Amino acid sequence: MIIRPIIDNNIEAIAKIYTDNWKTTYQGILPDSFLKGITYEHSKEKWLSYIHKDKQGAFVAVDENDMIIGFAAYKPYEDLKKCLLLDSLHILQSVQGGGIGKKLIFTIGKYAYNNGYEKMSICIVKGNDRAEEIYTHLSAKPYKDFIDDFEGTPSNSSVLLWDHLNIFVFK
Repeated sequence: MIIRPIIDNNIEAIAKIYTDNWKTTYQGILPDSFLKGITYEHSKEKWLSYIHKDKQGAFVAVDENDMIIGFAAYKPYEDLKKCLLLDSLHILQSVQGGGIGKKLIFTIGKYAYNNGYEKMSICIVKGNDRAEEIYTHLSAKPYKDFIDDFEGTPSNSSVLLWDHLNIFVFK
């Protein structure tokens, strides 16, 4: 497996992973009407726009056949100075649990460290216990709870914070 920066022709693959993961991960957590409205086309537009904004980007994980099996996106976290937000992390369902997510998290953490950030955060939807367990196992601490807004759909969410980036660089 190789992790590398995203390029435009990766958008279709990450849009599929993103859409499929939202529809399964958040089933029973977010309203079905919202989840049904997430389409591949909408996700392609979202991610193409996302990666072309200043200070935002993503890394993809590719397997030995150069197939994209996961991605992680980042942007500055507006609430804290020198904090990078791990904005999205999605792994192809058939390979989840194999350490790909951890490698992507560490890649974003190293990117943050190498680009002058001092902290890293991630937002999670309450009820996505598996994600919360992964991040807290990797030393993220609760920072604050808030109501997120997914295109008009409110969600009880939390921000987790890595106060120090050393864990990603010196391990």
